[in-house]
Amino acid sequence: MNRFTPVALLLACVMVFAIFGCSGQGNQPAPEQTAEQAPPAAEPPYQDQAAAPVPPPAAPAPSRSANTIPEERQPARPAPAVPSTVTITVPAGTQLTLGFPAEISSETAQPGDAVVATLKESIVIGDRVAFPEGSQVRGTVTDVKPASKGFKDTGGAISMQFKSVVAPNGTKSTIAAGFSKVAEGSAAKKGAIIGGSAVGGALLGKVLDKSTGGGAAVGAAIGTAVAGTTKGREAKIKTDDMIAVPLEQSAKVVLPR
Repeated sequence: MNRFTPVALLLACVMVFAIFGCSGQGNQPAPEQTAEQAPPAAEPPYQDQAAAPVPPPAAPAPSRSANTIPEERQPARPAPAVPSTVTITVPAGTQLTLGFPAEISSETAQPGDAVVATLKESIVIGDRVAFPEGSQVRGTVTDVKPASKGFKDTGGAISMQFKSVVAPNGTKSTIAAGFSKVAEGSAAKKGAIIGGSAVGGALLGKVLDKSTGGGAAVGAAIGTAVAGTTKGREAKIKTDDMIAVPLEQSAKVVLPR
């Protein structure tokens, strides 16, 4: 029995060594397997990043296209410009009171001569002054019948027509007005004045014919002149005369608003 004891101990040691050696080799992976499994070792960090919450995408900026702007937000259209002027109508028949800076006589006047009279009283329409006092009333001599050239029995006569009014500020308005005047008689009688270019022309025609017939206005004017002993006298418009001349047509006046 003592002979087998060392052998048994030796066998036991060999078996223990074999068992521990196999166990150690089984716990260590082969080099090739370790190399193949190296990439999966990085998966946990990658999986952690994927698991982190992703912020929502930013909202798109609002479009500035004209088609998407709400109607109430579109810029308002500019208001129409207010006219800077206003037009006033001066009715036909309005009397223009005129004065003359220089004497005009049928003895020296010629058809076509320029005439500039001064408006002595303002013409007011509503609350606006259409023709201010001091305006120039411009026109021409349209016909002349001098007493010294064949009209000694009836006296001289002169007609003129006005076409514009120029205010002191330069505003110009077109008008139609005129009158005729025959010679003054004796006894401080004034020469007859007929307003209106048409009547004025008829008056001079009657003077030329040396007749008091025809229309009542024309006949009365010539009759007054003859009654005042106008034979050989010239028709004169003096600087102190104030002559009222009616507008034959309505006139338009453009004034600042």
